[in-house]
Amino acid sequence: MNREYHLSFCKICKNRKASLKQGLICSLTEKLANFEKDCTSFKADELELEKLKKRFETEIKDNYATTKLESFFSEREFEKPEKSRNKKYFSKEKTHGLEFKKDKNYDKQILIILGIIILILLYGNYKNNFSWDLNSANIIGVLIMLTLSIYFFYKAFYYKYKALITIDKNGIHQKEKTLYWNNILDYGIIRGKGDNSMEKKIIIGTISSGIQKIDISELNVTPEEFIEIIQLNKKTFYNTV
Repeated sequence: MNREYHLSFCKICKNRKASLKQGLICSLTEKLANFEKDCTSFKADELELEKLKKRFETEIKDNYATTKLESFFSEREFEKPEKSRNKKYFSKEKTHGLEFKKDKNYDKQILIILGIIILILLYGNYKNNFSWDLNSANIIGVLIMLTLSIYFFYKAFYYKYKALITIDKNGIHQKEKTLYWNNILDYGIIRGKGDNSMEKKIIIGTISSGIQKIDISELNVTPEEFIEIIQLNKKTFYNTV
């Protein structure tokens, strides 16, 4: 495992020790962590855990609306979801292997809009007795819209988008970065409002690297579904000292 995975243990372990040369090391071995999955010497520091949780809550309150009154004046609001009532996955094993890509519904919506524009142009051409050849600006517009429609029809029904986020037993993989399940301390949803109403982000407080954001605004997963995945997989063994 990599350094970030090790730090998700070391930063909240009672056996941690600061080193000017190496950073955070184990006081038992005087070395950097070098375990694969679990550290047999790990002892959770509940006070440090509580400090990290409060730091996450403070950063959220400082940067996002967290009450109805604040939400009224804000462009974005933070929501701390409870356990999902409308479960989709039921077990963490069912989430492993999931891939999230750009949602094709956006391409389908554009396709519908283009179709409406074509109908308006054709109706305008008919209503005003314009020429039905390339002398008519309306007909040129129709041809342009038809070309765009073919492109978005292909994207909506045949094009295969690459996976932007994948889920497995270790964590959330996005590009070349992995957010390990045991590194997740707290989480919530950021929703945009007004001009930013399409914005949807999952905000995660991590042990090793502070707040992390996952933008799912254009992906084929809802914020509630993504939170359910986190709730099913998030490690809770830190509760035991």
